[in-house]
Amino acid sequence: MILKNDFLEVELSEYGATIVSIIVEDKYGKKTDVVLGYDTLDKYKRQTKYIGATVGRCCNRIKNGKIKVKNKIYQLNCNDGENHLHGGNIGFDKKFWQSNRTDNSVEFFYHSPDGEENYPGNLNITVTYTLKNNSLIINHYAITDKETICNLTNHTYFNLNGKGDVLGQKVQIFSNNYTENDKYSIPTGNINSVTNTVMDFRRPKAIGKDINSDFYQVKNSKGFDNNWIIKNFNGEIKKAARAFSEESGIELEIYTNLPGIQFYSGNYLNGAEVGKYGIPIKNHSGFCLECQHFPNLLAYKNFPQPYLKAGEVYDKTIEYRFKHLYP
Repeated sequence: MILKNDFLEVELSEYGATIVSIIVEDKYGKKTDVVLGYDTLDKYKRQTKYIGATVGRCCNRIKNGKIKVKNKIYQLNCNDGENHLHGGNIGFDKKFWQSNRTDNSVEFFYHSPDGEENYPGNLNITVTYTLKNNSLIINHYAITDKETICNLTNHTYFNLNGKGDVLGQKVQIFSNNYTENDKYSIPTGNINSVTNTVMDFRRPKAIGKDINSDFYQVKNSKGFDNNWIIKNFNGEIKKAARAFSEESGIELEIYTNLPGIQFYSGNYLNGAEVGKYGIPIKNHSGFCLECQHFPNLLAYKNFPQPYLKAGEVYDKTIEYRFKHLYP
């Protein structure tokens, strides 16, 4: 299904409540699809890179797949070595969602039953995509009948040129600190300053500038794949990051009321099937800026906690706002 206004054209799929395409005009007036995706449902069913999908019940990694809810230990399915990643073996990205279309939005609905991927509680989720001027606004809404954890995100890969690699595109992250990872991309619990490190994106920096750095956080992940803590987080919607391409003139701003954002430079995209328009998907064909609670967050009390109690409402927003660098 397609949402369209004078600024954006967005294609969405019921499979994974997925963003298939976002078409924006570049500085020359040429229509450019700025996200990675596929042209067949079968490819989405086979893919393992979460391209464009809604991921949950808990996005990112949980060490050893163990969570504790109301003094009870739950062993989640481990699908990333010994760890749980993006919801488990068959996460929300591999589900067919029901949908409802309005003039400028699409609502997707999914019921996650108690025990799915070994999570406690029945969870009812609504993901709403809304076009508003030059923005695509994503709202994640969920309620449960039993205390559980809930940490949803959108896993779109951006390429603001529409093709080629993203190494020359620039990223800015409004953050002074990141969560340190171990060699398995699991947070250690340490919160480190970006100052005087290659993790400093407070000023715009080309993705490829330090991607081959010997700095241990980058070397371990063969590029960038960390969670940055959004500056002055207070639960309100803030600008978390921006990215732009001087080649296309397309600029992306990201706003959210979540506390963290995962910058992933597409380090392990090799092996993905050929994408839309016959364009191969390779390492660094796209980058992710995933708004989220922190990875492995239940292990550390100093991290914001994603517990959702019965009767409470999970209500989080991610906004992708597109602009031009040049008039």
